[in-house]
Amino acid sequence: MERDPKVVSYTMSRIRGRDTGIELKLRKALRERGVSYRVCSKHVFGHPDVLIADCRIAIFCDSEFWHGYQFEENLSKIHSNQDYWIPKIRRNIERDKEVNERLKAEGYLVLRYWGFEIEKEFDRVIDEVMAAIIRRKEILSHMQGPFVRTTLVYVQQDDAYLMLYRNKKKNDINEGKYVGVGGHLEPGESPVACMKREVYEETALQVEKYQYFGKVYFLNSKYPAEVMYLYRVDAFKGEIGPCNEGALEWVQKDRLSEIPMWPGDYYFLPLLEGDKGTFDMIIGYNGDQLLDVIGPAYKKERKTHGRKKK
Repeated sequence: MERDPKVVSYTMSRIRGRDTGIELKLRKALRERGVSYRVCSKHVFGHPDVLIADCRIAIFCDSEFWHGYQFEENLSKIHSNQDYWIPKIRRNIERDKEVNERLKAEGYLVLRYWGFEIEKEFDRVIDEVMAAIIRRKEILSHMQGPFVRTTLVYVQQDDAYLMLYRNKKKNDINEGKYVGVGGHLEPGESPVACMKREVYEETALQVEKYQYFGKVYFLNSKYPAEVMYLYRVDAFKGEIGPCNEGALEWVQKDRLSEIPMWPGDYYFLPLLEGDKGTFDMIIGYNGDQLLDVIGPAYKKERKTHGRKKK
């Protein structure tokens, strides 16, 4: 028997938007484990159902109907008021994607769980959430500093970056990996001055035009905490000379995934092609093992420095 659309609409309108059974179940488990959280925070985009602010983790508990679980396959199950429900659910799906992208751009880890996962696979869900909390707390504990301050620079020409294959320096934590050029700031030296000096010392090139992209925090349980000021050089003069720290090589950007690098580098290198602004990113390691990447968290407009195009 066909249901009255007015009755269906009324029934749907009475479904809770917050404090649902699946949300309460997750929140209860977190409380029992001593986890502090906020509910539907008005200060965070998308108002996560559960926000673990100190770890920058946003959790959403999504009902299958409202958020479109396997939506295209389940379209035939919507029998009444299709002109209303189908566009509304499609918009919810798009909105969820927008929220995910925005929160990730602000440095949040976004976890989304369907209602059936929380109801039927709860042990897995809560184990995943707790593992993420523990992992992030371990990484963020190293954010207290002190930090070694360095520059990391990618010299660009056409569709390639000048990469340094580190194979000459003793006790080099980068041994056997491709990295950008750069190095430690000297006492009283600014990041820009360090960037220009290191590029010249390692490549013999003189920087004419560059862009600053932000800070990458390199946190490794086996090495001192490091903050790297990230630059891209777009114009230079001179000829490449020998480097006493490794072999310099132009690597096509579409080949970067094929060369050995620190795993976290694969996360920030694509951002050098973007125009969202400067950002902070935290990359946590245990030795060579990547633990987590927090960010990028974008901050402000990015500017180009140096010689302008005619």
